[in-house]
Amino acid sequence: MTTGRKATGGAAGTDGGAPQRTIGLLVVLLLLAFAGALYLQIDAQGRQAERAALAIETLQAERGAEEVNASLIHAWGALAGAAESARASGLLSANPTAAAIAASRARPVLAVGVVGPNQQLVAVTRQGLSGAMAAALRASGGSAAWAGVASSANGPPIPALTRKVGEFTIVSLLDPNKLTTPTAGELASARSDRRTMVLAAADGRVIQSDGPTAIAPGVDAGEAFGVDVKALSRSAFMGVDQTGQPSPIGAAVTETAGLRVFSVGPGDFATGALGQGLLQFLMMAAAPLLAVGCLVLLLRWNLERAQRAEAEVERAEERFRLAADGARAGVFEWRPDTDEMGLSASLMALMRAPSEAMSLHALLGLTQPEERMGIETAFRQAMDTGALDVTFRIVSQHTVTWIEMRGVAITEGGRDGPRRIVGAAVDVTAKREAEMRAGALERRLREAIDSFTGPFALWDPRRRLVLWNRSYGRLFKLDAKTLRQGATYETVAIAAAAAIQRERADPADAQARELELVDGSWLRVVERRTTEGGLVSVGLDITAQMTKEEELVRHREELTQTVSRLERSEGKNKELARKYDEEKRRAEQANLAKSVFLANMSHELRTPLNAINGFSEMLWGEMLGPIGHPKYKEYAKDIHGSGLLLLDLINDILDMAKIEAGKLSLAPRMLDPIDVIENAARLVRRRAEEKGLQLIVDAPDLPEIEADPRAVKQMLLNLLSNAVKFTDKGGIMVEGRANGDGITLRVIDTGRGIAAEHLPRLARPFEQVETELARNHTGTGLGLSLTKSLAEMHGGRFGIESEVGKGTVVTIHLPRRFSGESEAPGAPTAIAAE
Repeated sequence: MTTGRKATGGAAGTDGGAPQRTIGLLVVLLLLAFAGALYLQIDAQGRQAERAALAIETLQAERGAEEVNASLIHAWGALAGAAESARASGLLSANPTAAAIAASRARPVLAVGVVGPNQQLVAVTRQGLSGAMAAALRASGGSAAWAGVASSANGPPIPALTRKVGEFTIVSLLDPNKLTTPTAGELASARSDRRTMVLAAADGRVIQSDGPTAIAPGVDAGEAFGVDVKALSRSAFMGVDQTGQPSPIGAAVTETAGLRVFSVGPGDFATGALGQGLLQFLMMAAAPLLAVGCLVLLLRWNLERAQRAEAEVERAEERFRLAADGARAGVFEWRPDTDEMGLSASLMALMRAPSEAMSLHALLGLTQPEERMGIETAFRQAMDTGALDVTFRIVSQHTVTWIEMRGVAITEGGRDGPRRIVGAAVDVTAKREAEMRAGALERRLREAIDSFTGPFALWDPRRRLVLWNRSYGRLFKLDAKTLRQGATYETVAIAAAAAIQRERADPADAQARELELVDGSWLRVVERRTTEGGLVSVGLDITAQMTKEEELVRHREELTQTVSRLERSEGKNKELARKYDEEKRRAEQANLAKSVFLANMSHELRTPLNAINGFSEMLWGEMLGPIGHPKYKEYAKDIHGSGLLLLDLINDILDMAKIEAGKLSLAPRMLDPIDVIENAARLVRRRAEEKGLQLIVDAPDLPEIEADPRAVKQMLLNLLSNAVKFTDKGGIMVEGRANGDGITLRVIDTGRGIAAEHLPRLARPFEQVETELARNHTGTGLGLSLTKSLAEMHGGRFGIESEVGKGTVVTIHLPRRFSGESEAPGAPTAIAAE
């Protein structure tokens, strides 16, 4: 029984433990399944995180490679432009430094050097990099155009470009820090993502690195990443960073120079994914809602990472597009095997192309017909030379756009693979317009220099001929073999010496000299230094000046001889001067005595004449009764007329004598000129009518003047009496006009007139024109002289105009205010001189 119980109990115990073991096994299986599922999910999550990290780093590397490639193309464009300008102008032989400076204007360029035919560095923009330039020259192997990395023995590798121009080679060293130029925000983002950017050469040596796990320049990137970068066939891989931690690494290769760009991400990217997977399954085990929520969060997180990656790509594309639009440039790619050409959006807009994909023939259709053959030839030759450099026009309506295309040929898949040309196109319209304006200015400068009659020559700092005009060769008898660009100063000077007869320094200018040529002409040549160290030679023709100088020397000698003769006759001249002074003094005293005598004889001469005139008038008028015989009355009339004539003559002589003796006084006062004019005209009107002459007065609106009424009347009577006396037919007019400072009186007659050679004599005392007309009329010749003297005593002017056969015009100008002298100053000296 006991055995049975034991057996039974044993069986029962066995049956009860089986479910527990089954449940435990199920629990273990469930745990194992959960752990396996968790492991698989975590592994899948890690792999997904690794793929996402590798994709992000690939995008970062490609973006960096695009920036490096754009910087290389920019530097290549500057180098090609400088090389083309140097080839066209011969600048390398004359001024290699200028060509080096032109090639260094691109931002990523660190230094530029020019290597001469003897492989010597003839110009450099920055010292201390000759070793790197020599390494670049060796690496190029004498190619016409080369882009790569120069490695010197004592320095890190550095990107370099070379371009041959004839016997010269231009070497550009690029600054690795400027090949990629991230903004401040991008740098902060990179630091927050703990990402490291590495730029390496084609052989894997590091050129530049930036980030928390930066690699020193010169270190092999493959050794640093733990992989063979030379054998890489993928654009992303898992490697290690400088701390030895596994990290996702993206890789990209630039289209120019074959540089490698690596983006090294943070090494703990999978830790977060593992934790998130574990938390997700724990929540799924705890509750389905948490699992669904975690799944949603996971999907959202993955979506955000994808969106951030897409946004990063869009930002890179936007930056590239903005840079291309701002520089009016674009990128193109041409595959000759399929004749397909791809254009960037900015280049398509710049060239006004119908689409972003077109053939070379379609591109030629946008250009001018005369340029198409040259453009096609440049593209075909670029496949052999490895470099494309062509410029053409695109004309649209009234707009002309100049496009400059530069690119390099790239071989795909090995040496025998298909080739394609990749490059950039830039709008160079402003540059070409500036070149055309500069060319026009240069032509005008040459024309101005050639039009200069004197010699002109310009020498560079090495004293080699740069520019000259035709007069330089003509005056110095120089032929075209001697006057050529690059001829030395000494060679030209020796050839010009044959045309120089003598030379002397200019005492007024140490940099000038005077040359007498063999043809007898003289030149003054001035040579000045330019700001660049050159020399300018300018010559002026001073033949006339030298001739005058020689004449001056001859005249000085003649003057010296004349002075000697005058000194010898000085004694005789002094004696003659003394006698002249004595005779002059006697003449003045005699003239003064005559004038004083006539002035004092005024009363003695006029008293008997008045008696004669009075008594003859009584006899003629028979005032006391009739005279017996009629002849007595006729004789009395003749005596009265002769007495009046004699009285007038004596009055004129006495008035002139008073003026000469200084005893004639004027009494100026305000008067109306028209009253004086009409009074004088009334006195002579009867005599004019007796001769059948018409007397007209034309004097409207005359202002009052300050003058002596008697003197003004006397002047008009003298002029009117002369006009009546010498006019046989026609008429006489008295004209009065107001002017700015007084009045002008004119007496105009239609008499016979006076010859021009006799006019200067008429206003002199006692002067009469010896003609038949003057001899037929009595007078002393003092009327015009008295009138001139009285006008000048008032501060006025006197003038005569006459033409034979047409008449005479006598003009008197009197000021509005008396500005003369009240008493005659006397003129004994002038009378004696006459």
